Amino acid sequence: MPLWFNSVCADPTTVKGLPGWHVQNGKAEAWVAEGKTIRCVAAGGGFLTLDREYGDFELSVEYRIPPGGNSGIGVHYPPGGHPSSTGFEVQILDDDASQYRNLKPAQYNGSIYKLVPPKARAAKPPGEWNRLEIRCQGPRIQVRLNGIEVQNVNADDFPTAEEGLTPLAKRPRRGCIGLQSHGDPVSFRSFTIREL
Repeated sequence: MPLWFNSVCADPTTVKGLPGWHVQNGKAEAWVAEGKTIRCVAAGGGFLTLDREYGDFELSVEYRIPPGGNSGIGVHYPPGGHPSSTGFEVQILDDDASQYRNLKPAQYNGSIYKLVPPKARAAKPPGEWNRLEIRCQGPRIQVRLNGIEVQNVNADDFPTAEEGLTPLAKRPRRGCIGLQSHGDPVSFRSFTIREL
């Protein structure tokens, strides 16, 4: 099913040219659709969220961030919820930027943010396109970055978490999927999703 069409929508949370998507916890004007590329062009964009909720699925997308860039893919979060606390977020980050040198391992690119560190560093340098693939089936979460497996976890194997965080085992197995605006100019293209 194509996810990009040219249309004008009156809903203030809907981005022109992106029916089937809405902005959650942010401003639609922070997002721009140009052909098959989605760009975040301003801070305050929240999460550009698909209108449908998904359980088991395979997702593929290419992303490009600038030096120091920070973004993410939110998965299985409820409508109105924040992905990194009520679902989970696959982190997108320029790991080598000096401002991130003191992060914890579960905050780097390819991590299940704040919960599971990536198994490998697989990102291309800022300014280059990276291919991210996410597969969720039951409790199993698999993430590949540029063809390299960075996550292959059973959520049920993570019944505990840092204080104040909901363990991965207790996070939903169905919910929204979205692209994060973290204030940096980030681009996404070739977005496809398939239910399993």
